[in-house]
Amino acid sequence: MVQSISHTGGAMGSVDRIDCEGRSFVFKGSPGDLSAWGNLLTDMGDREVRTYRLLESRWPSAPKVSPTCLWSALSGEGFGALALEDLGPTPDLGSTMAVGLSRSQALAAVRCLALAHASFAVRGGDALAAPYPWLYTAASAGLIDAIRMGLDDLPHMTEHCWPGQFDPGLVRAILDVDVKGVLERSNVDAPYVSLCHGDAWAGNILFVPAAPSMDCATEARLIDWQFAMWGNPLSDVAMLFMSSLTPRSRAAWQSTLLDVYHATLTSQSLIDINLAECHAAIRQVEPAAALVALATLEGFTTGMTVSELACFAPRVTAAIEVVARSTITSGPRVDQSRPPR
Repeated sequence: MVQSISHTGGAMGSVDRIDCEGRSFVFKGSPGDLSAWGNLLTDMGDREVRTYRLLESRWPSAPKVSPTCLWSALSGEGFGALALEDLGPTPDLGSTMAVGLSRSQALAAVRCLALAHASFAVRGGDALAAPYPWLYTAASAGLIDAIRMGLDDLPHMTEHCWPGQFDPGLVRAILDVDVKGVLERSNVDAPYVSLCHGDAWAGNILFVPAAPSMDCATEARLIDWQFAMWGNPLSDVAMLFMSSLTPRSRAAWQSTLLDVYHATLTSQSLIDINLAECHAAIRQVEPAAALVALATLEGFTTGMTVSELACFAPRVTAAIEVVARSTITSGPRVDQSRPPR
């Protein structure tokens, strides 16, 4: 039996749960779209396959951070396909995103991110020189193009989902922000660099019961590595906070979550990073995380009811304020490489 479980209706490529003789797995295929967006997605599929292969190549005792990759393939044209361990049904993303992650889920997510980062962390490395050529960096044209495409929908998204709630002039000003500059400033001179998931929000995290040996009830697994990149690892944590925690939860839990992230990272890696540096690194990357969150609103809000959209609105406000404070209000930084509208 084949069941589509794509959150995007296949727009990001097929995602199917396949049941066969009492066993199941998740099969991911490339998109059939031949547009510019489709070509970008093909490149993302190639990156995801290579990232799963990289994760599977870690030492055998490395903690799990993603579903087990059972099979993978890459064609000469760059199309990728994956068969992954099936970790069970995914939750209703609309309601999950509306109310935000619970504290136990947020703790599991930051532990998982720290474990993923620890395997590849480099103290004082070059954020723009990825050790694998297929990884994005802050200067990658494909990443910048993807963010711009998402931002182009921002005026329509905000007016459609929250009519009259956001200043249209401010929203449109975000379209002219220097995306490349924001990304580079958020990554260059970070205290340490590593493999980053690149799209760490609730829809790309699965939660499973923890093993009996764990001192927690819930573990997390990262899925959908299409935006895998090399850079400031706190970009993943900032994206998680910006997208998947309510402002109230973030204010109440952020300090504890960063403590847990730091403790997990330093216990699993050879780098010497102090907690103050983690706090500085997340402040550095927050403008980029806010910009990416605004570019991803359509994915965050798909399937939400009117009341769920109202619950989510404060996160949109917070992201707009971060971008405006760090870019627009500090002087014009128009993206000169962007074609005029």
